Amino acid sequence: MIIRVVRERSRASGAIPSKIYVDGVFFSYGLENEPYKIPNGQYSLYYKVSPTFKKNKVYIDVPNRTNILIHGGTTIDNTKGCLLVGAERKGETISKDQSDELFNVVEGAAKNGEAVAIVFENDKTLIYAAICFLGLLFITLKR
Repeated sequence: MIIRVVRERSRASGAIPSKIYVDGVFFSYGLENEPYKIPNGQYSLYYKVSPTFKKNKVYIDVPNRTNILIHGGTTIDNTKGCLLVGAERKGETISKDQSDELFNVVEGAAKNGEAVAIVFENDKTLIYAAICFLGLLFITLKR
């Protein structure tokens, strides 16, 4: 199973909104804090009881970092290096915590013997738009 976090453009406030897909199907919205964001790439997941939340949570195995988990919250003030997940998004806030639902999905896959990973990436439509803009700028300057 692959969980894909597709990031949108970072906001001036430092909020990085995203959309989260499980095996290609939209699952929830995400939110990260720019200075502490998880680097783009693929990571393994595991779960254990969180000392903070006092229940099982999904952790992301990010090299050289500890206790990076997926949990609920509404703004970037609720996270430093973790991924917030919620069913609804309005501007730079999310709501309706989806972390327990994601835990159930990850746990179910693991119990079925599936490898589970999470991928963080930038929205490719933003990259495409930037390339188009640079192309138009080049053509304009060339004239």
